[in-house]
Amino acid sequence: MRIGLLRHFKVNCPHKRMMTSREFREWSEKYEVSKVIKKKVDMYGIEWDICYVSDLPRAITTAKTVYRGNLMIDKLLREVENAPFIHTDRIKLPFSIWHICGRLAWFFRAKSQPETIIGTRRRISKFLDRIDWSKDNVLIVFHGFMLYNFQKELRKRGFKGDKLKLVKNGVLYEYVREKVKDEFKDENLSDLCG
Repeated sequence: MRIGLLRHFKVNCPHKRMMTSREFREWSEKYEVSKVIKKKVDMYGIEWDICYVSDLPRAITTAKTVYRGNLMIDKLLREVENAPFIHTDRIKLPFSIWHICGRLAWFFRAKSQPETIIGTRRRISKFLDRIDWSKDNVLIVFHGFMLYNFQKELRKRGFKGDKLKLVKNGVLYEYVREKVKDEFKDENLSDLCG
């Protein structure tokens, strides 16, 4: 079985270098509805049997560009929200600090974050437990931080693929798991054949 993970196209949503917590929150809301910058994606000539996609517009636009069949839209694939880790009215911090510290707050289960690492892992497991495992080639189009966490769970479930540190926009990552033969049935069959 092959699973292809694809992060949505780059979002056209510039940001200021320095911002308050309110400005970071406002930028995050604007990012959710901004247009993407389409690009050609190498799909490696694979005929994908099914495509699951996050219900957020940037992921749907990307999926419609790379996949021609019906999309299986699923909110479990939404990006992990990154809220301000502290509230500041006057103090401005670099955008990268807001972003990185929000992810650290998620990891350490801080109350500032709408979802914790445990919640994200549960969401990924719930999604994987309900997808159609009878398909050989499954494409999933969603978001960078979610994809980073998702690929870890796939490896735990026996899939082979890159151990990602940085997830690029519009790049397909493949994870493959060999089909496990039912050895018990094979042994019984050989016994019957003499």
